[in-house]
Amino acid sequence: MNTSNNVLEKAVELLTLHPVCNQCLGRQFAWLSTDSTNEERGRSIKLLLSMTADERVRTGEAKIQDTLMPRLANHGMYGPAISLCEEHGIDVDVSRNCYLCEVRNKSIFKQIPNIARRVLERVISYEFDTFLIGCVPNPTVSERQDELRAKLNLLHAEALKSDFNRELGKHLENLLEKKVEFENPDIVIIYEMTGDTFRLQVNPIFIYGRYRKLERGIPQSRWDCSSCNGKGCEECNETGRRYPDSVSEYVSKPILKVAQGSKFKFHAAGREDVDALMLGSGRPFVVEISEPKKRRINLDEIESAINSRARGKVEVDSLEFTSREVMQNLKSDASSNIKEYVAKIATEEEVSNDKLRRAETELRDIEIEQRTPHRVAHRRSDRIRKKRVHSVKLLKTDEHELRGDFVVQGGTYVKELISGDEGRTTPSLSSLLGTKCTCLKLNVTAIRA
Repeated sequence: MNTSNNVLEKAVELLTLHPVCNQCLGRQFAWLSTDSTNEERGRSIKLLLSMTADERVRTGEAKIQDTLMPRLANHGMYGPAISLCEEHGIDVDVSRNCYLCEVRNKSIFKQIPNIARRVLERVISYEFDTFLIGCVPNPTVSERQDELRAKLNLLHAEALKSDFNRELGKHLENLLEKKVEFENPDIVIIYEMTGDTFRLQVNPIFIYGRYRKLERGIPQSRWDCSSCNGKGCEECNETGRRYPDSVSEYVSKPILKVAQGSKFKFHAAGREDVDALMLGSGRPFVVEISEPKKRRINLDEIESAINSRARGKVEVDSLEFTSREVMQNLKSDASSNIKEYVAKIATEEEVSNDKLRRAETELRDIEIEQRTPHRVAHRRSDRIRKKRVHSVKLLKTDEHELRGDFVVQGGTYVKELISGDEGRTTPSLSSLLGTKCTCLKLNVTAIRA
């Protein structure tokens, strides 16, 4: 014991101050000889100290009561030391509880088998393949370890929290026959030491797909009545809703039912207007199901159930399991994707083909400015957005009617690109043609990722 940082010297100091079990003694040196457990590490330290003391007794260098043996028996709770003391007639007063892990008069590590059985009873109704353990440590024992680390300058100690999480995790791996997963577990089990309670964090499942909206008058998400805020009134015939259904409900409710989750969230790559159709290969979406009890669900059967329930109003395909990252990228990329539209346009005055060609040229690969339209000003911040118009094709279909094919940046207000919205969008088709233009019908025909 030549240096102040010597493992055995620190162990003796610790055992002199407080009763410490093998697990907790080993934890103070957890980052040394990392291929062993804290229990093994602590027992090995006590064994070496016991052997050293026994050697001094056998060589006649010291009497047993003058060695570390009584301390190892009393504060170390070390079986061989207790036996040797009893053989030599030394009275021992073995400590019953460890200073660093006693919770409710018992080592928290000895409570692990019972905690694990209770966890098993709680999670048995959930389908999952991976889990992770977390805990809220008892503040008293955590503070005790922190104080000892500072007092004895213990440089290689591990926190009680990580030690307990690992030991409970190993026990549950065997009991549940499931794997511990640190990055993206299906379930997180959080144990609260002081109250002896635990809670489950059941992580959501994410399902990607594409939807087509084949009937006008359906909002993407639930739209409550603005007069009663969804409570029900005369204006909404007591339904609480402005529109009776939504794309999100048609798509998400069958998934929610099969997964037995608590709620759903519908995330899409932008949204079309209530009166617009979503055609072509459809709009990408991700359904997030919170707290699912079932994870191994048949997506082909769900796809059929969605399409059957929607009765030709909404269709989905390409369902597949995905991740939170894909969902987040889907939403963040929505404003940069390229989207294609077809519009039926009414013109106040008849427009010549020459004017149409000039307008097409003026609107080719340009940046327009759009101030928040009047029609969405109640729910969007009033600011100017710059959007890219890639191309516009115009075809005269009647004296006062056009077909317009638009390829634009995601987030472009196409109706306002047509009308100008009283000058809030510049340039616009109305300003370039020199006559008032109104969008009669609008369809989204493609979304390019």
